[in-house]
This record gives sequence, structure tokens and C-alpha cells, in this order.
Amino acid sequence: MANKSGISFKGFDELDQVLAGLGPKMGPRVVNQVLNKAAKPLVKRAKELSSNADQSGETTKSIGVLNNRKNGGISVGPRRGNGYKGYTAHLLEYGTAPHIIRAKAADGLLSFAGTFVKEVQHPGIAAQPFMRPAADQMLPQVIENAKAGFREIIESEFKSVFK
Repeated sequence: MANKSGISFKGFDELDQVLAGLGPKMGPRVVNQVLNKAAKPLVKRAKELSSNADQSGETTKSIGVLNNRKNGGISVGPRRGNGYKGYTAHLLEYGTAPHIIRAKAADGLLSFAGTFVKEVQHPGIAAQPFMRPAADQMLPQVIENAKAGFREIIESEFKSVFK
């Protein structure tokens, strides 16, 4: 490979071949596969931590990998829709302050255990974080898993070039 100075380096042509060949091998589908596999320990730990606070079990069931189809990335967290019911996960993670719950209609009433009232004082919910502690504990392992997955793909390409 020559540059403006006229100096050439051996081996760079092979490196160019490998890097050029990685394009299809590192497409969004493959990247998502590697990242999904790498994120499994984080999903498992988040589910373990959420099960302590999740009385209904819906938040725990909803935790998984969310694929970002635009850029090939992923997110890990509660999923909503398509059968998943992680709609209250943020309330468990961050808690809620005490607040008043009022009937929506002007002359409406709320029903609590057979008693009808216009408003009720909600005591709030203490935060019971599960995603942040899981991420803090498992992110180094997830990163290593992703590195290993990508390293495997790159090494296999190098081997195919240098046969």
C-alpha cells in the first residue's frame, strides 16, 4: 500500500481485504445477534432484581432486549406492547411521591373496596431500582461478551484471507 511519501507497508493489502469483507459480515442483523447474546446476563440480572418489587410479575416478564432497527443497536429494559406489560416499570424503578387521585368526571366517584369517594390520598411508592443496579453490576461482562463476539467474526475473516 503506497502513500504520498512513496513508502509502502507489507500486509496492508490483506488488511484492506479483511476490512472490505467485514461490511456484509458486520451488518445490522449480525451486530444485533452479537449484542443480543452479549446482553443476556444483564437481562437475567434485571429480572432477578425486579422480581423482589414486582407484585404482579408483569414488569419482570417484560424485561428483555429491544432492537433498534435504525442503527443496529439494542436497549435492555421493560418492553410494552405485543403481549408485554411493562407499563409501570418506571414507577418501580424511580418510585412515586404521595399524591391525590381524583375521579376524572366532575361528578364522578372512585370505588375502593365497595366505598365510593371523590378523591383519595395515595401514599406514594418507595423507589425499588432494578435496571440501574443490574446495569452497574453486569455492564462490564456485557461489554466483554460483545467484544468476544465481534473478535470471533473478525478473526474468522482474517483466517479466510490468509489461507
